[in-house]
Amino acid sequence: MTVLVDIGNTRIKWATLSAGKLLRRGSAVHRDSLDAALAAFAAELPARSRIIVANVAGARMAAHLATLAAQRPGTSLTFVATTAEQFGVRCAYTEPSRLGVDRWVAVLAAYHAASGAACAIDAGTAVTFDAVDSAGTHLGGLIFPSARLLAAALDRNTSNIGSTAAAPAVARGLELLGRSTDAAVGHAAWLALSAALDRAVATVERALGARPAVYLTGGDAETLRGWLETRVELRADLVLEGLRLFAAVEEN
Repeated sequence: MTVLVDIGNTRIKWATLSAGKLLRRGSAVHRDSLDAALAAFAAELPARSRIIVANVAGARMAAHLATLAAQRPGTSLTFVATTAEQFGVRCAYTEPSRLGVDRWVAVLAAYHAASGAACAIDAGTAVTFDAVDSAGTHLGGLIFPSARLLAAALDRNTSNIGSTAAAPAVARGLELLGRSTDAAVGHAAWLALSAALDRAVATVERALGARPAVYLTGGDAETLRGWLETRVELRADLVLEGLRLFAAVEEN
């Protein structure tokens, strides 16, 4: 049984792959609770699994997964990596290893889902944006702090604002203007992020002369979609979809 695993800065997500479909999805928060997250994953890991992983959580996480796999007879573990070219997509980075593997796998998934030009937005602890043209040329990307991190930066670097509550509700019209400090900070954080992403998509569209498909994934995807003016398609498992490409190669 093939198991695909997406490990971000905060959460581990997994799914089994059967006949090309993602099944038995699961997730756990590993940030500040690594042992519990790995235990949850191990409890759902089928015997004699082939595990394919995109990991941006560092060497410690990789070592724990390697130990877990080694303790299970017949289980193999593969960590995918960013390369100069793969599955018809050419990486924009002169040093491909510097591009986070989650971004790379999301770009691969977006390109193949669209069968052409696409943008991939991953709204997690960090919010990433990447674009690829119809010829498979990765155009580069952007990395933003999430709305929560933007608000937290004000807390850390000012003396009077303090910690503010999240503001997930979409504000329309003059409701955009906060009537409390929480709302002023929260709305501004989501507005800054969404407006920047809208501009990034518009820039890609103007450069290509055609509108790319835009896919949105990540833990904050649903909230972010409400703030965006850009029309997007939610793909909750975009990175897992990209890992499916790697699984197909290993099967052949």
